[in-house]
Amino acid sequence: MYQSLIIYIVVILVYATHIPAATATFSPGKTIFLQLLLYFLFFCLTRLRFDRVVRRYQQQRLDSEQLAAAYERSLTLLTMLAVAAYIMTVYLVNIKPLIAALPLVRHSEMLNNIIAFGLFLAYQLIIWREAHRRFSPFFSFTPDRRQYCRQKLLFALGIIAPWLLITGLGDLGRWLAPASFSHLQQQPVVYILLFAVFLLILALTAPVLMVKFWGCRPLPPSPLRDLLADLCRREGVNYRQIMLWPSFEGRMATAAVIGPFAVTRYLLITPALIELLSPAEIEAVMAHEIGHVKHHHLQVYFIFFLSLFLLNYAFFELIVSWLLTTDLLHYLLLRAPHHQATIVSLASTIPLLLIYILYFRFLFGYFLRNFERQADLYVFRALGTAEPLISAFRKLAWLTGDHGQRANWHHYNIPQRIAFLEKCQRQPEMIAAHHRRLRRGLGLFLIAVALLGAAGHRLNASGLQRTLDNRFLIKVLENYRRRHQEDARVYLTLGSLYYEVGDYRRAISLYEAALQAGGPPQPELLNNYAWLLLTADDPQYRDIEKGFLLARQAAKLKPVPHILDTLAEAYWRRGMPCMALDIEKRILAGKPKNRQIYARQAAKFARDCRQ
Repeated sequence: MYQSLIIYIVVILVYATHIPAATATFSPGKTIFLQLLLYFLFFCLTRLRFDRVVRRYQQQRLDSEQLAAAYERSLTLLTMLAVAAYIMTVYLVNIKPLIAALPLVRHSEMLNNIIAFGLFLAYQLIIWREAHRRFSPFFSFTPDRRQYCRQKLLFALGIIAPWLLITGLGDLGRWLAPASFSHLQQQPVVYILLFAVFLLILALTAPVLMVKFWGCRPLPPSPLRDLLADLCRREGVNYRQIMLWPSFEGRMATAAVIGPFAVTRYLLITPALIELLSPAEIEAVMAHEIGHVKHHHLQVYFIFFLSLFLLNYAFFELIVSWLLTTDLLHYLLLRAPHHQATIVSLASTIPLLLIYILYFRFLFGYFLRNFERQADLYVFRALGTAEPLISAFRKLAWLTGDHGQRANWHHYNIPQRIAFLEKCQRQPEMIAAHHRRLRRGLGLFLIAVALLGAAGHRLNASGLQRTLDNRFLIKVLENYRRRHQEDARVYLTLGSLYYEVGDYRRAISLYEAALQAGGPPQPELLNNYAWLLLTADDPQYRDIEKGFLLARQAAKLKPVPHILDTLAEAYWRRGMPCMALDIEKRILAGKPKNRQIYARQAAKFARDCRQ
């Protein structure tokens, strides 16, 4: 389930961060044709892969364990290829404008996401259909292919339904109070709080949606149910229901707990696990799931998601803005002018995907693996011994077909888990040591998130984002200037941008070049040049007298508030604060926009005028 979650997050990000070109790449008919062609090619590739696995099994007389391992490898490979094909759907086929043009979709983020995600599920449906066709004779699949695909689809929907619900609530907020909702989203603290509220809603609704979509049903009254209920009662764990979790391929022997709060907490157990294990072993497996509850792992998972959102909010735009200033990206933008939107989208998507994959695969994965160990250790507290759980692991290792050797990013493999339990049984002090190590790790993680979040907030408040944006614009305009040296407007804009980033030498050079280019006087050029000469931080670039002459000339040509304010600044810098104050009062009498700026200027001049 964790792997499916990561894949679905990647798919959602690919679509969400894509910036389509201003005009559609293809006509609607060609777009649909290309998409169908992609599905056909993926179907051929999937059929070829599965046929090859079965043919190799039959010709080389592989055992069932080897076939199962080859089947799992094929599923992983084809799922990765499905993600690659979906990226082609978004970027090459450019499906986003076509979806946005559909009725109602432009007014609903939820409908947009449903259709977009449905395009990826179509790739998965091809995998599921072909898997059933080729492997149902060897594995205990649901006999009916349609029913099998439907069950797999509902399993996927159970994972993404909470996200769709959240986007639906966002649609509701935009419909009921569009201005207020937009304003709230622009406030950093409010935005983060809204996401926290969404996570709370997710925690309450996701378990209910999952058990419904997954076709779970209550475990019938039986001695086993009584045994599990008594275990939960002894350990003080409340729940809504103990459910049978249907297996699609007859091979999923597992149990799970979903729901961080008792009101929507479900204990899940598959029929295959009940058939495989003894009641004592099932009790030990359920003690492991109770360990997750007692150590509050489900609540900690949401802290990880909230932390990722916080760090993303703090650094994402800064990273993208920095990438746009790099020579490589600027070169690509120049070499492919008709694909600039795609290049910018990739510059946004690729770093974000890498960060998410690394975050989940390594950081979150480290804690998940050790949370699983911590849950394993709970069997000592609940049952006093780890022997039933070790026995259950050995049977599960036999069922997996590879003796449980295969590890993944969120679980240690079965031999490692058995070895750790046996070691803890011999050295009980290792249990407390593991708990301490996890607590320290979580503490360091939270401190690191707090420090990084504060650093990100400080960088954003410092104006770094604006500086990076200006540097990107400088690169673009410098290229334009090389090809259009006769356009005087670009000198003004470039000079202003260089002033913004503190490069006064280049700004002055450009302003001088614009003045010497001839043509009618430009009051904005005169005003901006005057302001630089009057206010430059570096004294070597400051020239009060020249700035005053330029400001006075600009004010004669265009006596608007911001230009008159520059002239007032020039009088003040020349030691004539009362003249500056008179000009500022005239500006304020005209009730200008940004009145606060002119009022502050007037107060500054008034202090010196009184003296």
